[in-house]
Amino acid sequence: TPSNADYWNAQSANHFGEQPFLVSIDGQLQGVRWMPDQANINPNLAGGLEPPPPADTQPAGDGGSHDPHEVAIYLLTHMPLPDIKVQMNPNLGLVAMPGWFWVAGYNGDPIQASRTVTLPPPAPGLPPTSFTVTVRIWPSSYHWSFGDGTSIDTHSLGKPYPAQSDIKHIYEFSSLSFPNGFAVRCTVGWSAEYRVNGGGPQGLPAIHRTYESDYRVQELQPVLTH
Repeated sequence: TPSNADYWNAQSANHFGEQPFLVSIDGQLQGVRWMPDQANINPNLAGGLEPPPPADTQPAGDGGSHDPHEVAIYLLTHMPLPDIKVQMNPNLGLVAMPGWFWVAGYNGDPIQASRTVTLPPPAPGLPPTSFTVTVRIWPSSYHWSFGDGTSIDTHSLGKPYPAQSDIKHIYEFSSLSFPNGFAVRCTVGWSAEYRVNGGGPQGLPAIHRTYESDYRVQELQPVLTH
């Protein structure tokens, strides 16, 4: 149409030496990117051909990007993680007696968050477009350290008392030399992925969070009486 022709003539004048490229996601037009025409690149530049600077660059994870991967990273770094508590039984541990440990405040279910990004019209007369990024995380490992130099890796949250937890540990010495007791830590490793408009999963870096509770352990001393 004449209006579109006027638009492209004006854009071409503002992008001398460049060619337009249409950007689409899942078959939906997202916008126009202008890239240098290879025929107009000066071959005598030091170091040879220089790549064009990226258009509409946003810092990764700042929440304002139009790049699906950067939106996913932003969601991942702002994912509301559960308020996990490390608990144990008995409340006061005994040397040479097993203690049971478990996680409270989280049941192991996957967690997800979504963000919809609306893009401006790619050209006059066209409607704005949008895409939705959904990030999903799930626990893939639990690393337990008991404060006495020992640790185990499990895929279990443990079982709360009065059940007998499958996360257990026997201390060989007391926590007397530790003012607050042994620092019992559970580091949860979450695997992560994202999808754009419900499409196929794409991998994201795993995230880890460590939760800690202090645990006092005492040693019983036999006393001889007459």
